[in-house]
Amino acid sequence: MKKKWFGVLAFILLAATVLAGCGGGKSADGGGETAGSTDVKNESGLRPVELTWYYPLSQLQPDQQKVQDEVNKIVKEEINATVKLMPVSIGDYVQKMNTVLAAGEKFDILWTGYMLKPEELVRKGAIQPLDDLLNQYAPELKSDVPQVMWDPQVMWDGLSVDGKIYGIPNQQINGSRYGFIVLKELADKYKLDTTKIKKIEDIEPFLKQIKDNEPDMIPFGIFGTDFINPQVHDDKYWIVPGLDDHFYIKTDDPTYTLQRYPEEELNNFRLASKWYKEGYIYKDAATVKSGDFKGKIAVDYHIVLKPGVEAEVKARNGGHDVVIIPLSNWFSNGYSATTNQSISRTSPNPDRAMMLLNLVNTDKELYNLLCNGLEGVHYEKQSGEYISALPDSRYKPNMDWVFGSVFNSYLKEGQPENVWEETKKINETAEINPVGAFKFNSEPVSTEIANLNAVWGEYKRGLVTGTLDFDETWPVLYGKLKEAGEDKYVEEVKKQFEQFLKDKGLKK
Repeated sequence: MKKKWFGVLAFILLAATVLAGCGGGKSADGGGETAGSTDVKNESGLRPVELTWYYPLSQLQPDQQKVQDEVNKIVKEEINATVKLMPVSIGDYVQKMNTVLAAGEKFDILWTGYMLKPEELVRKGAIQPLDDLLNQYAPELKSDVPQVMWDPQVMWDGLSVDGKIYGIPNQQINGSRYGFIVLKELADKYKLDTTKIKKIEDIEPFLKQIKDNEPDMIPFGIFGTDFINPQVHDDKYWIVPGLDDHFYIKTDDPTYTLQRYPEEELNNFRLASKWYKEGYIYKDAATVKSGDFKGKIAVDYHIVLKPGVEAEVKARNGGHDVVIIPLSNWFSNGYSATTNQSISRTSPNPDRAMMLLNLVNTDKELYNLLCNGLEGVHYEKQSGEYISALPDSRYKPNMDWVFGSVFNSYLKEGQPENVWEETKKINETAEINPVGAFKFNSEPVSTEIANLNAVWGEYKRGLVTGTLDFDETWPVLYGKLKEAGEDKYVEEVKKQFEQFLKDKGLKK
C-alpha cells in the first residue's frame, strides 16, 4: 500500500486582527505614488512609481541593498518602477505581516501560501482579486502555467476564492515526500543502514549514537521557528487541506468521515516529548533558530525531499554533504497554494505590481538576481546552467521558491542536470489527495478561528519541540481550545465538508 500523507504541515497560525484599508486600483499610466521627485513617463507612457514587496527569508542578507540596487536597474528600464524589497525573517513573518495588515499600511506585494493563507486574507479584506490584472498586465506569466501542470485550471482553482484568483503561483514542486536529511559524514561513520528506516521511530538508535558519542552535535534538528512537526508515517490518513492541519480522513473510509486530533497525531507530540527528555532535541529548541547551528545537526526532518534537495541543503549548511531517507511516496493536494505572491488591497499601483510579478517570472536574469545575487560578487558561473556561490558571499538566500518560478533557476552544484524535468514529472504523477480540492469559508467562524489560533500560539513551539510534556500539557490546552470555540469551529467545518463531498459526488 502506498504511503499516505499524515499531515506534518506547520501549525502556522494567523492572528486575530488582520485588517486592511481599501486601496483603489490605479491605471497603468501610474496615477499612484511616485518614486522620487520626477514624474516623467517612459516611452511606454508609464510614470515612475515605487513598489514595496514583503517576503520571508530564513536569514536576512548583508548585501540586500546591493542586490536591490541592481534589481532596480532592470525594473526601472522595463516598467519604469523601483521596488523596495522587504525581507522578513521567516520565523517572524506571520506576526510581522499581521501587524502590517492590521495597521492598513500601504504596500504592494506580499508572499502568501502555507503561512499566510490566501482564503483567510480574502475574508479579512487584505488582498485583492487578480483576474483582470493578470489578463491585462501579465499575459506571459498566465500562459506559462499550463507548461508545468497536467491541468492548468487545477493550479488557478487552487488560488481562487469564490471564483476569483487571489494568488500568483511560485511554480515549483507540487507534491510532498517526507523523510530525513542526515549528515553524510555521520551516516558513514556509524554505518547507518538507510534501507531499514521505514518510519520515524526507526531513526532512534542512530540518534542515541550521536547523543552518546558526538557531544558537539545536535542529534535531531527540530526548532520552534522551523514550522515543522515530526510525524509518524503510516497508511491511515489523508490530511484535509485549507484548515488548521488537525483534520484528517482515513484512507480506507468510503464515508470520508472527518477525524479531529486522531490518536496517531497526538502520539507524534508524545514522541517529541520523549526525544527531548532523552537529549536528542536541543534544550532551547523552542526559542532558537536552526540557522544558528550550521553543520551541527545530525538529522533533520524535511517535508519536501525533492530532486536536488541535497545540493540546496549543502549550500545552506556550511558545505556539508547529506543523504536523504524518504518515508513516504510522492503525494499532492492537486494544488494547495503553498507558495505564491498576492497583491495588497492597499496597493497604490496594483497594475505595476502585476507587471513586476510578470517580469520576475519571465525575465531569467532578474529572477536569478533575486535568488543568487550578482555574478562575480556573490556567485560564479560554471559550465552550462550551473553556478557556485563564492565562499565569502554576502547574499545567498537559498530560497528560490520564495521569489517566483524555480524552473527559471540556475542550477546549483550537486543538482542533477535534469532536475526541472524530474520535478515536472513528479507534478504530473504524484498521488492525489481525494479531498485536496476542499476549500473552507472561514467567515462564519472567523472569531473562533482567531481565538483558537491565539491558544495554539501559546503552545505550538513547546509541543513541536517536545519542550512541553505532551501528556501534562494536552488536557490544559484542549480545555482552552474548548473555551475558545473549538466545538463551533468543528461543527462549521463538518457542515461545509459534507456539502463539498456531495458537490463532488463523493457522498450521497
